[in-house]
Amino acid sequence: MPLPELATLLLLICAGSVLICIVLLLSLRRRPLSCGLLLLAFAPMTATTVLVSQDLISYRNLAVEQRIATVFVAQSGENDFALRLDIDGNPMPFHFPVRGDEWRLEGRVLRWDAALAKLGLNNLVRLERLSGRYQHPEREANSQRTVHPLPSGEWLDSWPMLSNYAFIWRWVDVDYGNGVYAPLQDGAVFDVYLGRSGMFIRPKNPIAINALRNWST
Repeated sequence: MPLPELATLLLLICAGSVLICIVLLLSLRRRPLSCGLLLLAFAPMTATTVLVSQDLISYRNLAVEQRIATVFVAQSGENDFALRLDIDGNPMPFHFPVRGDEWRLEGRVLRWDAALAKLGLNNLVRLERLSGRYQHPEREANSQRTVHPLPSGEWLDSWPMLSNYAFIWRWVDVDYGNGVYAPLQDGAVFDVYLGRSGMFIRPKNPIAINALRNWST
């Protein structure tokens, strides 16, 4: 039997403590002395449990990581690759030809104020383009490049309208562009995540792990 998550366990402990206090309050008339003494012991313990649990859960919300996309790499020729991009929440994958030594995924990130993040409100992202890039500046400047815009439809479509209201910015910590890149290696699969500090990559299979280990920058 799997163990419950920390947040679930803490909520169960808080609910149990509060329930005991309610039962003691209801029994106070019949047994004032014993119930009163127990209530004096349980009430501070319950308050402490609730406050500590809320604090722990809020820190967990600040550290939550959300997968936003998966990139599959297949080589089709020298410096030619076919990439499949699966965006979480999108039913259809995207397929793009890419040239270069590395692939790059760029987006725009909206990070909420810490007060909202503690309540469990996730950061938002709109992925904007996928491109190939070369490691060496000379090749990057002179070689054929591939850049693919990604279809819109995420949160940022309504952002120009929302951003006109001054009160919205009271709850926004930062609004910025962000990008991640990794080696183009045949058979590699990478997951792209969004965390409190922005987008980052995790290798999903051994090929991707080795590609990152052998990646020279």
